[in-house]
Amino acid sequence: MAISQTAEYALRAVIRLAQMPEQAQTTQQLAESTRVPQSYLPKVLQPLARAGIVKAQRGSHGGYSLSREAQSLSVQEVVHCVDPPYHREACRGEGHQMCRLHQLLTDVQSVTEDRYAATSIGDLVQSGCGSEPLCNLHLDELQQIAT
Repeated sequence: MAISQTAEYALRAVIRLAQMPEQAQTTQQLAESTRVPQSYLPKVLQPLARAGIVKAQRGSHGGYSLSREAQSLSVQEVVHCVDPPYHREACRGEGHQMCRLHQLLTDVQSVTEDRYAATSIGDLVQSGCGSEPLCNLHLDELQQIAT
């Protein structure tokens, strides 16, 4: 199941904040490091702040930082904060069984939700694979790959 662009942007921002827990990040710094459009970033950060996931600090050393430890914050919490889960109306046939299509869709959604709930932001930051959790490709490189 795909997540929305907003949810991916929220994950990028939260991961970046988790990578630099001792230093607040301005929207400009976050936009540059995560490739999230700076004009769109407030739409992503505001619900995260309302949910207590990030906090905003005003002043000369202001910016955004995580309000919680990255290890205690699940991917699911971040995704649901900006993109609440959608529960489709499933059909119920004879014997109150779902049709095969709705059963498949429900099963896939359940597996995805379980995986998001079991993965913390800290897991993504501290993965042992030796690579950054965010893509290091520049936009021009991405465009070359796409063509």
